[in-house]
Amino acid sequence: MNMALLILGMGLCSFLPRYLPLAAFADREMPPVVKTLLNYTPPAVLAALVFPAVLAPSGEGIELTATNPYLIGGIATFIAGLISKKFLLVTAIGIAVFFLSQWLIG
Repeated sequence: MNMALLILGMGLCSFLPRYLPLAAFADREMPPVVKTLLNYTPPAVLAALVFPAVLAPSGEGIELTATNPYLIGGIATFIAGLISKKFLLVTAIGIAVFFLSQWLIG
């Protein structure tokens, strides 16, 4: 029974902070400043997830070296994204460059 209560409590702690602001402000129009700032949320979250994995894959500090396959794949993905703007192609290029550089580096 304690495990069920723990899971229920964790679910509420995860759900309520997300739902309450939506419920409280559902009938109001957001100010333009808030709408503008919310447009920056997805890129900021993506950057917060990707950059540590690319720049410090071992977790022991930043690795800005040519032997970091994560960095090489990330740079290739970024360049392919600037040129192509096609998600599947960019993803395939990034994965291919990552594995190729990992194989070449050893």
